[in-house]
Amino acid sequence: MRRRKTYKPKPVRTPLIVGAQLVFGPLQAIMDQLDRDGTVTTNAQGTAMFQDGDGNWYETPTALEGIIEHCDMWAARHNKALPTASLAQLARFLRFGMNLPESLMQNLHQDIPRLQAAMARGNADDMVDLLNQVQIKAELEQAAIQP
Repeated sequence: MRRRKTYKPKPVRTPLIVGAQLVFGPLQAIMDQLDRDGTVTTNAQGTAMFQDGDGNWYETPTALEGIIEHCDMWAARHNKALPTASLAQLARFLRFGMNLPESLMQNLHQDIPRLQAAMARGNADDMVDLLNQVQIKAELEQAAIQP
């Protein structure tokens, strides 16, 4: 008996390996610098800074908070737990210029690859939607701060 249903190939969903590397690459560079000499790059005011692949400088704690927010929204949307607590601790330690304990460094070395892998396996449309939500939330929070 012949098959009546026509064959429709399923769309191939490519992983977001490059996108995850663009996001987590600077974080990995920060971790490498911490492992190598125990320092982070700061501006003249003492704020921890990092440089992206295009040469732009950003505040590290603020960028980490954005990554954490993105990962937390992804986890809530997909009902899967992601280990963001160590990143949140890192952001706090860097924001206040505190020394990082060795236990935090160990946790970061375990958690960052897990976060990067989860984001690399994500759906591109979902990631763009999450990014938009994080940006909207940040703008709303900024508007609430402004008088």
